[in-house]
Amino acid sequence: MTGGGSMAGGLAGGLGGVRRPRWWHWCAMAVVLALLVWLVAFSSVLGVRTVNVVGTRTLTAEQVRAAAGIRSGTPLARLDLGAVRSRLSAVAPIRAVTVSRSYPASVIIKITERVPIGYRPIDRGQVVLVDPDNVAFRTVAAAPAGLPRLLVPAIGPQPTAAAAVAGALPGRILRALSSISAPSAESVTLTLRDGRVVLWGGTDRSTDKARLLTALLGRPGRYIDLSDPSAVTTRTDPGS
Repeated sequence: MTGGGSMAGGLAGGLGGVRRPRWWHWCAMAVVLALLVWLVAFSSVLGVRTVNVVGTRTLTAEQVRAAAGIRSGTPLARLDLGAVRSRLSAVAPIRAVTVSRSYPASVIIKITERVPIGYRPIDRGQVVLVDPDNVAFRTVAAAPAGLPRLLVPAIGPQPTAAAAVAGALPGRILRALSSISAPSAESVTLTLRDGRVVLWGGTDRSTDKARLLTALLGRPGRYIDLSDPSAVTTRTDPGS
């Protein structure tokens, strides 16, 4: 019995020793953990080697990379994606941007560029392109074909009405326009390249008005009144 008890006690002690790692086990684990932290967060082993750019139209991938300001070799884990997005969002032609990591060594930048729906004249014959959000995002040497001139007040609140109406129009009608005049948000007028005039009124129900205008362009009449979509009128002169 005494021998059996000693054997059981020895076995229990042995198992207890297995469950309790020796101090050097903890040291080894700490070293491995430190190496992993260094590898991921501080070394260039998992650092940026390529920046892939998706979605460019008029910008080049090199222009986007330059604006992103990502240094080669920066550890992916420590790359400040928010700061990269902020730098890219400050680039006027970029409407939206997402930035993501792709291990082991890449960053993916997806951008959506602004699409012009009209232009405003500026100095020395140049014009600035405007998007549906009324953001002036690119200066060009001359008025582009197929876009209307946005006639808005030189002073006063930010003139968004002309851009909002232009953004609601299908491409075929937008290309047929010469100008959009918006002295106020409730008084928008479209002038077609063939001289016809459309009294648009306010920016409300612009989708309905655009649909009606598409149908009415094939009918006679030089003046189309869409200010009230439920009572559309056409006439041959302003006073008739």
